[in-house]
Amino acid sequence: MINSTKRKNIEKLLLILPSLSIIVVVTVYVIINTFIESLGYIPELSFDNFTFKYYVDLFTNLIFLRSLYFSVKIAFISAIIATIIGVYIGYFVSRWSNNFMNVLYKLPILLSYVAASTLIYNTYSDKGLLYHIISAMGVSKPNIDLIYTSSGFGVILLNVFKGLPFVAFCVAPIFMKADKIYSFVAQNLGCTRIKYIFKILLPLAKRSIVTSFLIIFNFNMFTYEGFYYLGPSNPISIGVYAYKTYLNSDLSNRIYGMAINMIMIIISIVLSFLYYKMIKGNGEGDIL
Repeated sequence: MINSTKRKNIEKLLLILPSLSIIVVVTVYVIINTFIESLGYIPELSFDNFTFKYYVDLFTNLIFLRSLYFSVKIAFISAIIATIIGVYIGYFVSRWSNNFMNVLYKLPILLSYVAASTLIYNTYSDKGLLYHIISAMGVSKPNIDLIYTSSGFGVILLNVFKGLPFVAFCVAPIFMKADKIYSFVAQNLGCTRIKYIFKILLPLAKRSIVTSFLIIFNFNMFTYEGFYYLGPSNPISIGVYAYKTYLNSDLSNRIYGMAINMIMIIISIVLSFLYYKMIKGNGEGDIL
């Protein structure tokens, strides 16, 4: 006999099976098709030989390597900053009783990346909002153009703007529940607020913090809009590089574009596996 818990799990699986099947089939088909075309097999374009030459060419191409390094660097810096500030905001959100503030910090999540890019551009570009504010304070012709710089500052701003509310949203419920369970006991035992945060709250939320970091790091690395609208023309991100390579008038470059896409897929799968291992841990450090 199947116990009630297993029966409920089977029923839930059967309910989502139709939509899940479509997602899995489409995803698997896209990955397989991308891999086949990345090996040089595109009969419609008269390419019918399987070879790893295109991967070898990419990993000996300095432009590609610079794009990959630039994407990883910007994504890592953005994810670190967003995670730190997001955890800080999540802590205060867990203590807010104001419903308006609890909704306000989530608004960046609702904005599309294109809309958020426009907001960043209109604020930090030359002659943007920040320029006019500083000019109104009496500074003559301030140099405020922070967009399109080789440091990727505009992209970092965008990624942090979009990422930190997501991190805060993930950790705030843990902090809120921990406060209800441990705060009074810790206070009675003479634990200071700083010790309580670093010895109790953060260890309890460590899994959510790390998994949130992995999610936004993975997304930031391969996002297209931020790098395209706010990033420098040199170096370009790996996502923009794949797009430009695929649209090159030389049709053989489409294979390189698909190979770059396959590399991004492999990296995402590895990060997804790390995420899966995190959420399927032994439960240590979780209260939810």
